[in-house]
Amino acid sequence: MTWSVDEKILHVLDRLGEESKLERSGEVKVLPKDEMLAITPDTGRFFKIILNAMHAKKILEIGTSVGYSTLWFADAVIQNGIIKAEGSSPIITIDSNHSKIEKATKNFHDAGVSDIIKMVEGKALNILREMSNNFHREKDIKKTDYLLDFVFFDADKENLREYFDLVIPMLRVGGIVATDNMLYPEDYRPLMLNYASYVRSKTYIQSVMVPIGNGEEITIKLAPN
Repeated sequence: MTWSVDEKILHVLDRLGEESKLERSGEVKVLPKDEMLAITPDTGRFFKIILNAMHAKKILEIGTSVGYSTLWFADAVIQNGIIKAEGSSPIITIDSNHSKIEKATKNFHDAGVSDIIKMVEGKALNILREMSNNFHREKDIKKTDYLLDFVFFDADKENLREYFDLVIPMLRVGGIVATDNMLYPEDYRPLMLNYASYVRSKTYIQSVMVPIGNGEEITIKLAPN
């Protein structure tokens, strides 16, 4: 099957995908702080289908790494009608690793998508708290301009429950939170089971684990919380 992906984005995705494959296989050794820990290509395609189907135009990502998943999001957003950011960026991505932010910035430039991505450096918990405070200060938070369509968690696992609680009021009804690493690495499973149990206890959402890539928890918001 031929996937419709912008040529410049596809070129960078192919390069990063090959680098990630070599890293996963152990053929290339990198320091832990430099590991890409990227989603798999089939996961990227899966997310792209979701984002195109829901016509997503406002995305938040926690854990940029070198921008592999972000590029899948950018391609979907472009196909959904966003060519250049006007005002707030359609994609906001957060990471605390300065070296990876520099690599991601170059990858976004090479893919020609810098105009639609806002990179924020710092601790995700602090940034999300600030975003939440700003969101709740708005006079009319029901306006769609303020609401997220899709959120992706791919950072530290210890704070997932708090991340969820902070972003879910900013997510529109019908919006989706996707959470990586539900199955792999296996060391994460106790934390991920705890997170899944917490999320699935909410009456205003539905959530299911999809066994693709490293395992993705897909959570849809059904009603205001």
